Amino acid sequence: MAVRIDVEAFRDSIPTAVGEAAARLLTDDSVGEVEQAGGGVQAVVRDRSAAFQPWVGIVDGVFIGDCDCGIIGDDLCAHAVATALTAFNAGVAFSGAATPPGAVPAEPERAEYLEAVQRLAPRQLADLVAGHAVRDRLFATLLLGEAGMLDGADESGLADFRAAIRDASKATTGSRWQISDVETAGHRLAAEVEILCARPATSTALELVEEAILVWDELSGHLRDAYHITRTEPEEITEPLVCAHRDLCERLNLDPDEIAERLNRLVERCHYDTLDVDMYTDLLGEYAGTVSPSARW
Repeated sequence: MAVRIDVEAFRDSIPTAVGEAAARLLTDDSVGEVEQAGGGVQAVVRDRSAAFQPWVGIVDGVFIGDCDCGIIGDDLCAHAVATALTAFNAGVAFSGAATPPGAVPAEPERAEYLEAVQRLAPRQLADLVAGHAVRDRLFATLLLGEAGMLDGADESGLADFRAAIRDASKATTGSRWQISDVETAGHRLAAEVEILCARPATSTALELVEEAILVWDELSGHLRDAYHITRTEPEEITEPLVCAHRDLCERLNLDPDEIAERLNRLVERCHYDTLDVDMYTDLLGEYAGTVSPSARW
């Protein structure tokens, strides 16, 4: 059950020094996007050269914090206070029985790795992360995104996806191509679209994914014709492409009528049932019925 919080009483309960430090963080726009977690809220807070992820919530009737700066409990740190005030201002609802992150057992498949991380010195961990980022482009993109170092206006990161689309469109040109060329092109599209969606959502990215869907729709016909020798089902490539398209539509907060218009343009040009319009039902709302049936079947 959500509870009402007396914001003024909360402010009055904060020690002066903590309140001043929290005010500085808010003035500097240091609090990232607030997200709900365990009945409370958390956010990444950048405090000068360091970053923390405080959690705040109500446990046993007491407003408490859990911050990796080391302060846990009802003596809230400035990071927790700044996060709480940001959540109050955004009208975020708090549960009356929240569960702090530290009280939730780690998933079995993650527990060993979390223990390993805790055993590493910061410099060891930094070297390990940076080294993996150099070898893995998806991890590198996720890392830069989490650090707030990806600029949505910078389209240089789209070059690899453009190249994948271009190469896929040429996969069956000439007289010596093989079905394995189609499979390789498809798997490259699926891998690149995952990296693309780890970046900030942009209209250019959406347009590129639509282009990729059309290219793959044509290629998938070759897989269907050669089903007896293929090692790849068309859906293995179709699903990540369409999921990426739906994700970008949602992240860009497109109006339902624009989504419907885009879908109609795509389904009219897809000949192999590549686009599953039912995946967009919740985004389309009352416009779900405006997607042309003749284009879908």
